Amino acid sequence: METTTFQDLGLSSETLQALADMGFVTPSPIQAQSIPFLLEGRDVIGQAQTGTGKTAAFGIPAAEKLDVNSKETQVLILSPTRELAMQIAEELEKILKYHKKARVTPIYGGASIDKQIQSLRRGS
Repeated sequence: METTTFQDLGLSSETLQALADMGFVTPSPIQAQSIPFLLEGRDVIGQAQTGTGKTAAFGIPAAEKLDVNSKETQVLILSPTRELAMQIAEELEKILKYHKKARVTPIYGGASIDKQIQSLRRGS
């Protein structure tokens, strides 16, 4: 069976560099199966064990589709807990490391809503 690489998925040099920085060598099964469909704009429902790379499976195509020159919110990820929202935001910031101007803003209860709104207005 042939091993798929992140380069095989047609990702931008910015994303590939960020993935290399993160120590990602080859996509996990959920990533290899979902990223091509998501890059085509298709809907995907994915199920995999904890720690298999689901955040990256959905976050990588989101990063690839961003228009970094737009200040409009382009991606919305819903999370059941504040802790998971913060974890997802941290992972996305790593994926977007070389996508200049791209910003991530986690929105959750228990934090200043004014600061969160300001961040969204600046473009996130």
